[in-house]
Amino acid sequence: MKVLMLGWEYPPHISGGLGTACEGLTVGLARQDVEILFVVPSLFGGERASHMQLVDARGNGARASGASSKAAQRNSTTQKKRTRGAARLKTVRIPAFLSPYLNEKTYQQAVGTAGFGAKGVTSIFDLATESAKISNFLEEHDSNESFVRYGTDIFGEVARYTAQVVSQLADEQFDVIHAHDWMTYPAAVALSQLSGKPLIVHVHSLEYDRSGESINHQINDIEHFGLHAAQAVIGVSYYTRSIIHERHGVPLDKIHVVHNGVYPKKLVQRYRARRKAPSKMVLFLGRITFQKGPDYFVEAAAKVIPHVPDVSFVMAGSGDMLPRMIERVHELGISSHFEFPGFLKGPEVEEMFSLADVYVMPSVSEPFGIAALEAISFDTPVIISRQSGVAEVLGHALKVDFWDLNRLADLMINSLLHDELRQDIASMAREELKRLRWDVAALRTKELYQKMV
Repeated sequence: MKVLMLGWEYPPHISGGLGTACEGLTVGLARQDVEILFVVPSLFGGERASHMQLVDARGNGARASGASSKAAQRNSTTQKKRTRGAARLKTVRIPAFLSPYLNEKTYQQAVGTAGFGAKGVTSIFDLATESAKISNFLEEHDSNESFVRYGTDIFGEVARYTAQVVSQLADEQFDVIHAHDWMTYPAAVALSQLSGKPLIVHVHSLEYDRSGESINHQINDIEHFGLHAAQAVIGVSYYTRSIIHERHGVPLDKIHVVHNGVYPKKLVQRYRARRKAPSKMVLFLGRITFQKGPDYFVEAAAKVIPHVPDVSFVMAGSGDMLPRMIERVHELGISSHFEFPGFLKGPEVEEMFSLADVYVMPSVSEPFGIAALEAISFDTPVIISRQSGVAEVLGHALKVDFWDLNRLADLMINSLLHDELRQDIASMAREELKRLRWDVAALRTKELYQKMV
């Protein structure tokens, strides 16, 4: 079985949990003899994707992780070879369209010529019938020196990505289309209409999760369009399934829940022996945005410090709320107890999870919350919001309503003051991870593929 999968990022170049989830799921699928053509808008090089077919939508050709770019270029567009995980690799080249980008003036001229993008979201939805026009436009503008690096807005970027995918992959042979999150939905729907192949859309987060009632209606409309155009929908939790149903009217029997997973760490590097004062550390690691509840973390921390004076709070990540959080910490007079190390990746994340005595995830609306599983894999106990999908699968985690600051503070205080409690929670939670593997998620996903085919 061959799956055309459309994503927006892939490790190690990621900005959130979507890239981590895509890596885990595709590794699991490859182990079950599923051939994957994974399309991303651009590749930075060094992506961990030796188990599958990875296509660069930037225009510089596909690159296989672990192989040099020269070696990748030597492969023809029809050459296939076996790789680890029983997936097959085929390198392809896609003409530039998504990047380099048009400047404001040439962008308006270009979208007028190509007939999409400038007229708004609904024009993106019509791309399935525009493949010939798009193909001609790409040939004409492939090497145009007037192109610049950045587009004018995200919807223009999505439109260009859609046009590129339709133009270059419409003749590709595959059995199922699998699209991750809203930015890939227009391209996926267009390909499904052109090919007649079934479409599955995967919801890792909705605009409602990210923005609450202050949603971007254009994004919400694209989500609605993709969810109803698909033959099946995957939600990462029953929590997400209910929101998809309530906010978008998708029938419950069309929404299939596939929980995220985690792969066990072969080696967990320990840093705690080197740690000096303060003796306790509480970690927030994630995007510092409304969805993740960083303000609740800060307010609860102020209630903890009088009871645990030697505690340090680390808010790792970046986002639009970071300046306000730094300001609020200063207002509360607790700056000496706070660190803001910025966005972390790779070994930095491993070190931070290992150093933390407790990981706190006070999300306002969290479709899943894969970071909680990662924390547990480093033997770090977690306090998680009940408004999260991961709360469905973790029995041995401390849970709290995100708005209940007193309860959140109490849980932090008790877990910090009682070492045995932390150790017991971490030990039991780690046992739970044995059933929360990406191989299980991949098997459920493959079964859905087979049902759709």
